[in-house]
Amino acid sequence: MRKNEIDTPALLLDLEVMEENLRAMARFFAGRPQKLRPHFKTPKTPEIARRQLQAGAIGITASKLGEVEVLSRAGLGPILLANQIVGAKKIERLFALPPKPEIIVAVESDLNVRELEQGAKRAGRGIDVIIEVDTGMHRCGTATPEETVALAQRLGAGPLRYRGIMGYEGHAVLVPDKEKRERIAREALSELSRHVEALRRAGFAPEIVSAGGTGTYDITGSWPDVTEVQAGSYIFMDGAYRIVRPDLGRPALTLLTTVISRRGDRAIIDAGMKSLTNEFGAPAGKELPIKASKLSEEHGQLDASGTEIDAGMKIEIVPSHNDTTINLHSEYYVMRGDEVVAIWPIEAARAYR
Repeated sequence: MRKNEIDTPALLLDLEVMEENLRAMARFFAGRPQKLRPHFKTPKTPEIARRQLQAGAIGITASKLGEVEVLSRAGLGPILLANQIVGAKKIERLFALPPKPEIIVAVESDLNVRELEQGAKRAGRGIDVIIEVDTGMHRCGTATPEETVALAQRLGAGPLRYRGIMGYEGHAVLVPDKEKRERIAREALSELSRHVEALRRAGFAPEIVSAGGTGTYDITGSWPDVTEVQAGSYIFMDGAYRIVRPDLGRPALTLLTTVISRRGDRAIIDAGMKSLTNEFGAPAGKELPIKASKLSEEHGQLDASGTEIDAGMKIEIVPSHNDTTINLHSEYYVMRGDEVVAIWPIEAARAYR
């Protein structure tokens, strides 16, 4: 099948560009003590996680339990679940997974520890855990080094195996100004180091110190206390990262869409909010100087002034945010040039909690 034969809207994955992005990130981490544990929340397909591991990644990061289940079925890991698992139902699902590949779960409070301990007792086996620290994102995580140490002491007295800590400077990764981005990232990493030092003094030196994202991979990946980086978006890139980190790689993922109407300077495509997201800004053309100025449910409006776009044409759009756009689809059309060489299922999308 060739590109012009694909029904739209459809996600296209340029395999050659994806492989370039994968190799570039692997080269950065190859010669340094910090290693890459890429996030699965972007690609959501085991085929890509498998390639990342083959390229040198030390494991995979997941953002929710459904992603862990997909990775576990595929035998890919070790897996860091960089989130808290709360509630008996999810705890039951977690301990229903086989002991291999290894799973590490984030905790941030006595509630998390207590529920996991109860799950471990019912399952008759323990699990590895990592303490999440709030380094400025103000989402989850312990607020002070003293709270982190107290939680580590709590873990040391129970059946859960303490492995280390994690932070996430997500408030820095998409800051367009390089100097400001680096300053915010370093402030967050300095806060993480305060917790590391407190743990060391208390006799709980962390084996794992996990942090980072695509926008700050080089800062976090050079920070002395950090042992691993959770960058994920680098594998595809997107419209937001094309602006923030143009030095890192090219967009490998596009949405193929059909122009269904052209009226004056306005063109309408068959992709709206049910196929494409815009919370990080307007999706833009891969090569054409166009932006999706308005999205409704099944329609996208383009400013087509100065272009020869017409009804019936198929065009490629670069999503401004890949993660949420991917979540609206069920497969990738994997391309080499204009030829479809594979169709990969997106195995951890909407149906996975």
